[in-house]
Parts: sequence; C-alpha cells; structure tokens
Amino acid sequence: MKLRLLNRRQAKEIYDRYLVRDFPDSERKPFASMAALLRKGMYEPLAVEDDGGSLAGYAFLMAQPGSPSALLDYFAVLPAMRGQGLGTKALQALAGYLAPSRRSLLIECEHPAEAPDAAVARQRVAFYLRAGARATAMESRLFGVRYLILVLPCAGPAPDAEACADLQALYRATVPEPYYRGQVIFYGGTGKLGT
Repeated sequence: MKLRLLNRRQAKEIYDRYLVRDFPDSERKPFASMAALLRKGMYEPLAVEDDGGSLAGYAFLMAQPGSPSALLDYFAVLPAMRGQGLGTKALQALAGYLAPSRRSLLIECEHPAEAPDAAVARQRVAFYLRAGARATAMESRLFGVRYLILVLPCAGPAPDAEACADLQALYRATVPEPYYRGQVIFYGGTGKLGT
C-alpha cells in the first residue's frame, strides 16, 4: 500500500472519474474549492495505490499549516477493490504518512439517524472504528448534513477539545463568512460548541 501526492490535474481526474460517483451532491464540494485550497497549501489529494502501483482508491486531506490535525475530506476505495482489506490498510498508511507532522486524522461520518441510508452510514462508522478511529463527543451539522466526528490517532492521542478546536479553525479558514454562519455548526458533550 502506497500513497502518492497528486498534482492539480491528477486530482481533477480522480474527482471527475471517481469522486462524483462516490459522494452525493450534498457532501461534495466543487473542485474549484479544492483547487483554491491546494494553491493555499491546505489540501493534499492522495492516490492510494496497491502493492503493484495500480490505483486502489483516493484520500483527499484538508489541514491548516501547523495544525496538529488533518481532516479526511474524501476517502474511497475503488468498487472493484473493496472487501479486500485495502481501506483499513489505506487508513493505516495515512496515519503513518501524517505521523511526522500531525497528531490525528479527523473523520466526519454522516450520522445514521439522519442519513438517507442509515444502514450504510452505520457500516461506514463501524469501518472507521474497526480501523482504529475512536468516536468523539462531537457532532457537526455542515450545510444541513449531520455528522459524527471520529479521530484516528497518528502520532499520539488527540483530546476531544483539541480535535474540536482544530476542526472549527479549519472550517473558519476555509468556508467564507456568509456561508459559515448558520451552515457550519459544532456540538459536543456539553452542548453547542460554536457556529
């Protein structure tokens, strides 16, 4: 399992060929937004390759420079490659890739209580938990979609408060104010953490 950093053109190819198929419109940002973050050094599109060098999936990460956490913005294994343990291996590879510079990988999973397909949402959460992530006391509502927040340790533990602060700061830096207010909301174990 190998991760390869993609340039803008390669990331666009993955977006057009796979990401638009793998993620619903409600969860998919326009590629122009990704490209803008890539230019700012806040986006890392990665190809996930099998041991033979063939594309097995992709992982698009978003992070602020110097932040102890990165956000798993998009992650998928190609349909023909699913069910072989490649997703778990890819997450382990991501943790190793991030460990020199990040303490944790933040993961947003659509909340099963409001997902169009609750069974699929539960499967996604279970997958990440089996792969070593842990549930946090946080949830978010982003542009009307409710998410559970999970954390995959990369280089040590990440307390919920730190992960929440990192995620809030990342969204503040990447979502323009007119859209942020009322569309990006975080909740935690003690109630609403911020909008």
